[in-house]
Amino acid sequence: MASARGRASGWPREGAARRRGDRRLPLRFKGQYVAATNDEKKQIYSAAKKEGEAALALIDKQLATKGVRSITKATEKEVAGAAKTIPSADEVFLWDAVNWGEWALVYGKLAAVREGAADRIRREATIAMLIDPKLEGGAPPRVLGRLHDQTPHVPFLTGWASSREALKFLNQSLQIDPTNKITRVFLAEAMVNNNSDTKPQAIQSLRDILNTPNDPNYEVEQAQAVDEARALLKKWRA
Repeated sequence: MASARGRASGWPREGAARRRGDRRLPLRFKGQYVAATNDEKKQIYSAAKKEGEAALALIDKQLATKGVRSITKATEKEVAGAAKTIPSADEVFLWDAVNWGEWALVYGKLAAVREGAADRIRREATIAMLIDPKLEGGAPPRVLGRLHDQTPHVPFLTGWASSREALKFLNQSLQIDPTNKITRVFLAEAMVNNNSDTKPQAIQSLRDILNTPNDPNYEVEQAQAVDEARALLKKWRA
């Protein structure tokens, strides 16, 4: 549902979850960096979705003991308020949103919208942000910003998608981690999508990304962001 060329996730900085051995992360990396065909990606992200459903079912049981009706029936604020005391609940919501985003990319944006993927990503990323907006270097607002920027407008389904909201969330994420190249690429594209007059500033931001060394702790992700920056500059003939 997001692409610069892609990624609803915005590749959140996965250090903490990776250290804990979150099983959804190897699946996502396998789908993004190892799978060679769309069919392989579909299998991997479908498996990740099942992992997410199982994790959410456990969270749902714990929320019930706190008086929350269910993840799907309670409001986002109600879920987030109760989930703050559940260890790693914020990461469960974030990574399920991320995996649904990756799944949406391989199945097609419009098909994913009709399946309710955009609404699910928005809800779960919002819950994660309400719990901890700084999670994984500002990943929740980055996911929301990218989602707003890239979601197709389908009447009665995704009328909530807004370029202004995209800029708001991406700027929030950038404030949390100003060095994040992924956020900077997404923000540059969202700026131009919202107002073509901002293209000179967006181009300069992308050039700065190319001239800034990658963080060796996130070399794979940042190298991909550099490739995305180059692709946008080529697209804009800059």
